[in-house]
Amino acid sequence: MERAFVSAATGVMSSVLGKLADLLHEEYKLAKGVRKDIEFLRSELSAMNDLLYVLAEVEELDAINKGWRDRLVRKIKKIRVSLQVAHQIKELKDRAVEESKRQKRYKLDGRLVGASPSNNKVDLRMCALWVETEKLVGVDGPRDEIISCLMPEGEEQEPWQQVRTLSIVGCAGLGKTTLANQVYQKIKGEFECSAFVSVSQNPPMKDVLMKICSQVGATASMADDELILVANLRERLQKKRYIVVVDDIWHSDPWEIIGQALVKTSPGSIIIITTRLKDVAQSCCSSHGGRVYDMKPLDDHNSKRLFFKRIFDSEDKCPHELESASKDILKKCTGIPLAIISISSFLAVDVPQSPDHWNKVKESISSPLPGRNKPIDTMKSVLSLSYFNLPHHLRTCLLYLSAFPEDCEIERDRPVCRWVAEGFVDPEPGESPYEAGLRYFNVLINRSLIQPWKEDKGGVVLSCRVHDVILNFLASKSLEENFLNLLDPSGFLPPSSPHSKVRRLSLQNTNNQEQCWMKSIKPHVRSLACCVDSKELHPLTEFEAVRMLDLENCGSLRNVHLANIEMLLQLRYLSIRRTRVSELPAGIGQAQRLETLDIRDTDVDQLPSTIVLLEKLARLFVSSKVMFPAEGISRMKGLEQLACFSIRGQPHGFLKELGELTNLRILEALWAGMDENYYEGSEWGIFTSSLRALGSHKLHSLDFSMTMYEIKNPIPMDSSFPALPRLRAFSIGLISTVPIWMGTLANVELLQLHICNFTLEDLRPLGDMPALETLVLDVDRYGGPFTIVSGAFQRLKSFRVHKLYQLLFMPGSMPNLKHLDIKGLTYTWGSNIDLGIQHLASLSKVEMLVKAWRNNREGVQALEAETRRFLDAHPNRPTLTFNSFFTKSNLYRGRWEQ
Repeated sequence: MERAFVSAATGVMSSVLGKLADLLHEEYKLAKGVRKDIEFLRSELSAMNDLLYVLAEVEELDAINKGWRDRLVRKIKKIRVSLQVAHQIKELKDRAVEESKRQKRYKLDGRLVGASPSNNKVDLRMCALWVETEKLVGVDGPRDEIISCLMPEGEEQEPWQQVRTLSIVGCAGLGKTTLANQVYQKIKGEFECSAFVSVSQNPPMKDVLMKICSQVGATASMADDELILVANLRERLQKKRYIVVVDDIWHSDPWEIIGQALVKTSPGSIIIITTRLKDVAQSCCSSHGGRVYDMKPLDDHNSKRLFFKRIFDSEDKCPHELESASKDILKKCTGIPLAIISISSFLAVDVPQSPDHWNKVKESISSPLPGRNKPIDTMKSVLSLSYFNLPHHLRTCLLYLSAFPEDCEIERDRPVCRWVAEGFVDPEPGESPYEAGLRYFNVLINRSLIQPWKEDKGGVVLSCRVHDVILNFLASKSLEENFLNLLDPSGFLPPSSPHSKVRRLSLQNTNNQEQCWMKSIKPHVRSLACCVDSKELHPLTEFEAVRMLDLENCGSLRNVHLANIEMLLQLRYLSIRRTRVSELPAGIGQAQRLETLDIRDTDVDQLPSTIVLLEKLARLFVSSKVMFPAEGISRMKGLEQLACFSIRGQPHGFLKELGELTNLRILEALWAGMDENYYEGSEWGIFTSSLRALGSHKLHSLDFSMTMYEIKNPIPMDSSFPALPRLRAFSIGLISTVPIWMGTLANVELLQLHICNFTLEDLRPLGDMPALETLVLDVDRYGGPFTIVSGAFQRLKSFRVHKLYQLLFMPGSMPNLKHLDIKGLTYTWGSNIDLGIQHLASLSKVEMLVKAWRNNREGVQALEAETRRFLDAHPNRPTLTFNSFFTKSNLYRGRWEQ
């Protein structure tokens, strides 16, 4: 608790120091003598910040330290407001001197704990680890047992028979949702309607019913109340064979409403419920008839398998001297997968591999008190250990995730850009704030504090989720520290202290009390996230100190609500994504501190000419239909990221000035509606000229794709397309062939190609790229056979290929490959079932989708069996996901068969 309170204050202090640095740079605005006072104040506050970091590492503070800390934290928050007025600098200096003398007088002291270095990228093993967890929780055991219970083989289904219901009950972190989802994914194809919805602790029932309606195809409107939605669902499901999973129910009240909508007399239908509470499970089953399934923890063998897989990348590589400590740590985890993943990630990232260090970790996991909930206490202890051993900046960023609703899929750029706006990131030399935020995001994944959810074809994590156990832990910490306040379906959570004010607010629901307090807190709010419709938000200009304004998914937001947005002088971040706004106000150009603007999935199709006045704007996210002003874009020198506009139809002046954005690092552009002569026009020449200029500046990531294309008109990779030697990530398609110069891209780490035809000659230059770690080949026409020879792709860690015939890995090839994903591998009669996978020494995850004529089913089964045999014998025991697709006719006859 003591350390938790300080960590948010260090984040606030960093923001204050950043503002002082800004003031020093704006020298022309400073009155005489003020500059020296600012320099003194910055020095004093930096020293105080160092001491705050020390205090953050102390479990229990004495009265003197605690009093000084609390007084300082309150004054820091006042300083942030006062920095807007230059004449108050003298007063702030006096305050700093007073606190410095007080600290020296009472000789406050603490201890400093060094933080381990953080990684820049997601550890590819993490995605494989979550797959491994799913397999241990469900495959060949509970999943098949539940399916057998719900769909007994050989049993005739009587037309009068009611639905079958099953409640999965178990403690937090056990994997109930994972198990239910595995059952659902396995059998949902056999039903006419299907839905999977999460309820959580205090659900807005209308939203839950709307989600079920959308998934099963029932009529639904935002104007409908719960009774209408229930009636619509009953009408839709009547005499339909359906499967519905209702995940994470905490009490019986929501089920009374949902249960009314799920028709009992639909023959052969299935309802699956997950809950932590036995009485809720029994109550849900009693209304529809069914049984309760008690989920068990992992046994000792599977617990060890998961634990060692994360730390050593194999279950057989644990050093002998660590076996005893490992056994004791696993005993305290009591077979809870989330606890095992959390503690093993902590050991893998933060703790030296020695018995002394591991035994200290064991002692840090407290044993539950008699009479207490053992799994909950275990998880709290493990999470506290992981949380308090994070570097301070990462603690602050992790706490910030409590602003997102439970079971929410969080797109990566959303928290990253918000961290930047809040001043929580500290870039390393040569690194942009956004890149630092991405690094923080990846570290939190590697520590298993957030779960990777969606990836692009290149394996880049695009979104994450926070497990509800971790989210509840973070929400509790945020409330203790008055770091962030929530208005969720349970009502408004007030500040933890009467002296505290609401600084960050997340609106996740509306209630009748909202009007009473919203107006009073508006002047103090620095950060506002709202994903619901709330009339009390407006006018937004009353949030006079707000830095971050995230209004994504606010369906009632209209153009009028953005009027006078320039009056928000501190605004750094504005998202109106997925709203009905159709026009940005001209005044947007006067929001001079704005750094991130997101207008994707809105009705905006033209940017105002004043947009070019935003010289500090670093990230601009637009939809492909958006048109830019004809001139002035070159004034936006701060722009670092631009996504995702269409080239065709843009003013030539915009395309020309694009090349003058000297700080642009990330560019995403689309091609659409092309004809045969498109590449001969002036648009193409102007754009490629600008692209060449950007390549000589800071551009390091280029995503160049088509929304609609014709095979006859791929992007020409001739001399008109510039080689971009600084690129680190390059995605392009559709192209006809791999140009020779692509092999000279010495810095490219991620390469994604959508290509018409791919030959062995195209493969050779790619194999020599020295920095290449991720390769994605999306082949439009089947190519092959291909042999990956020894010495090729020395640094490659992830290889994904779509549409390929016959692939063979030779000994010594791809020595660092961890993830192999083969989609659309064609199997014909006589195909080789030995792909040479056993030669990939570092492999941890394999995914395969094989296509074949249905008469070749036995051959595909042999291929799967042989692949599993090789992987079972592999020292790393890689996970395998194997799927097959069979055609009714032999589409491949005469093409590859001998």
